[in-house]
Amino acid sequence: MKKYLLSLITLLIPIITFAQNNSASDRVDAIFQKYTGWFVDLIFYEIPFSESFQIPWVLIVLIGGAFYFTIYFKLINFTGFGTAIRVVRGKYEDIEKHGADTLYGDVTPNEQENLIETIRDDSADGEVSHFQALTAALSATVGLGNIAGVAVALSIGGPGATFWMIVAGLLGMASKFAECTLGVKFRDVGPDGTVYGGPMYYLKKGLGQKGLGGLGKVLAILFAIFVIGGSFGGGNMFQANQAAAQFVQLFELQGTSAAIWFGIAMAIIVAVV
Repeated sequence: MKKYLLSLITLLIPIITFAQNNSASDRVDAIFQKYTGWFVDLIFYEIPFSESFQIPWVLIVLIGGAFYFTIYFKLINFTGFGTAIRVVRGKYEDIEKHGADTLYGDVTPNEQENLIETIRDDSADGEVSHFQALTAALSATVGLGNIAGVAVALSIGGPGATFWMIVAGLLGMASKFAECTLGVKFRDVGPDGTVYGGPMYYLKKGLGQKGLGGLGKVLAILFAIFVIGGSFGGGNMFQANQAAAQFVQLFELQGTSAAIWFGIAMAIIVAVV
């Protein structure tokens, strides 16, 4: 325990010294801007349609893909809503005990064996319930971004931005459906029943089935690398930044290093938890 505390103190000393400078936050922003500015500019590059109308290309890809999935799956984000509610309520928890062989077209009994064309571990009920799986999937979708993001969108685009956010959210349901379905279809189940899945699995396996195994591996590796930055930036730094901004504004601490101290304190608390 003493070794860990000593290591923590050793790491904090240079951070504390750095934070004592009133312009510490500005210096941190400048450092990140230097190394990530080009990437941000690339992702949010705006395609000009007129002198006063530009759209980031990534927005076209996301909304276009969501619209395609909505049409391809025959409005699954609307027609499948009732089924989604029943799944969350647990209506299909014991489906194997109520004629799964008939449902899946298996003419042979499926007791003590895997279902046809699946890799499910039937010796266990699963690591999480349907509701837990839903909350896990929504954890990175519904969060602080829906609060701070909405405020930013309204301040930039006006009240009309609300309508387009609703439309994007409804279309995005089809994208989430496709993502989760692929995650289940191409997942791996370990000998102990532990489930392994995600984009890095279905990119590799799914594209591999299409004869694009090399491309799938490259995309899977890139995703695994970029998701690390995403987990820090979108999952942690963004929330800590918004909380620190509210703290600094509430106590009128602008121009000080309060945000740095707040972030250090939050990091320690999260580490303890």
